[in-house]
Amino acid sequence: MNNPQTHKRSHVVPKWFEYPKAIEKGELAIPRETPFEINRATKESIHIDLEEFKADSTPEMACRLMGAGIVIGDEQLAHDMATFITKKGGVDPLSIKLADKILNVNSEIENVSEVSVRISKLRKWVSEYPNSAIAWIELSRAFTIKGQNEKAKRAAKNAIQLAPYDRYIVRCAVRLFLHTGDFDIAWHYIKRASKHHFDPWIKATEVNVALISEHQTPDINKFIPQDLSGDRLFHYSELLESAGYLELNSGNERKAKKQLRLAWTKPSENVISHAEWLLRNKIPWMRETTLLEFGRSLEATTWINYINFKLMEALDAAREWELEEPYSKYPFVVGSSIACSAGKPEIGVEIAMRGLHSNPHDRTIYNNLCYSLLRVGKVEEAGKYINKLKVTKGPESDIYCQATIGLYEFKNKNIDGGRQTYRKVIEQFKQNGEPQLQAEALLNFALAEVESSTAEAKIIATKSLERTETMKSPEIILLRNLVQNKLNLLNKS
Repeated sequence: MNNPQTHKRSHVVPKWFEYPKAIEKGELAIPRETPFEINRATKESIHIDLEEFKADSTPEMACRLMGAGIVIGDEQLAHDMATFITKKGGVDPLSIKLADKILNVNSEIENVSEVSVRISKLRKWVSEYPNSAIAWIELSRAFTIKGQNEKAKRAAKNAIQLAPYDRYIVRCAVRLFLHTGDFDIAWHYIKRASKHHFDPWIKATEVNVALISEHQTPDINKFIPQDLSGDRLFHYSELLESAGYLELNSGNERKAKKQLRLAWTKPSENVISHAEWLLRNKIPWMRETTLLEFGRSLEATTWINYINFKLMEALDAAREWELEEPYSKYPFVVGSSIACSAGKPEIGVEIAMRGLHSNPHDRTIYNNLCYSLLRVGKVEEAGKYINKLKVTKGPESDIYCQATIGLYEFKNKNIDGGRQTYRKVIEQFKQNGEPQLQAEALLNFALAEVESSTAEAKIIATKSLERTETMKSPEIILLRNLVQNKLNLLNKS
């Protein structure tokens, strides 16, 4: 049984973007009480730099002017300097990436087979600039994509030692330690940075790490000004989103709605991703009156397409999401699930295999891989991984694994064993108060019976369709269609 982990977006956890992308998304700017104004001194300083560049065109001055162009909104200046940097080179890799972004050069994240080359370049970078925290955190990210978590952690610790209070470095390092399950280490670094000075981005991360690591949550409302407007709404959006979510969990829907509406006025991409999850899972009654640019978030776009049954568009978005967050398991888990729902389990296999590169020990990805292989009919290949799923007690994700083991038993002609396993799974979801998951397990059970052409298949399939007739989630509707189609074929045979 596929596990799409639809319940796993409950926290506003920072995404680990490459440095140029983080700049592009506005996450590194400083919240300002008043709008930024270009005064005479700023203009004169840029003019002097530009004259110096004309007299002696160095890559270093081009980088400086490119940054100035971004800050003051002079697109032509930024474009001219980016063109110079691209042609001449002689600067660090991040400046080249930033130049590519400005010029709209297609510089997709390298696939895993190319990451080794990137690691080699980054090693050279840190050897030449050992005090560059950005170089170390980029190296850490590359190691994470390769699934080399211990090396990633060492590089991240070097980065955070060099820049213990820097917003970008701290949030990236915290994301790594959440990824590796080192919650206490994540808490240590974010708490230290938060104590040093107030930054709404760091404070929002602190709140969510506290929730994940089960530490005391800071009093979030005292850090939110009453008169937020303009760009400050963007910089406080994650803090507002977190406050709204906490109010929602406390049962205070009126206050939650107020905080969330404010967060959604000028949201970060991370807030958009979380808002989509909230609207889908917690507050669907707010969806029709909510206007959000879901297209700004690949994660949100994936889910929006899926719930609207635009399955191929959802798969395309999931692929882009993979490229943006190749270290995370979630785009691979969600993508492989959608592929099976779309009747493309062979694509589900490919997605799950890619996910194992950066998450080589993740049971959920192994579960989705085995399920996809079994749906394709590659039973022997699924058998190579099935032992990864064999646990008898554990969290909800392990119940999905048990359901997949039930399917594996059916495919190996052990009908009684498969039935026994599926019935235990259905009962467990019932005891957990999960009618949606109980229905999914029931339909998967019926599908296994029909595909095995058992004597009881028609009765079990018909009953499963009757019991789930009123349920309207995409997962249920797509599974029902699959069971009905298989049943129709069985009736004709």
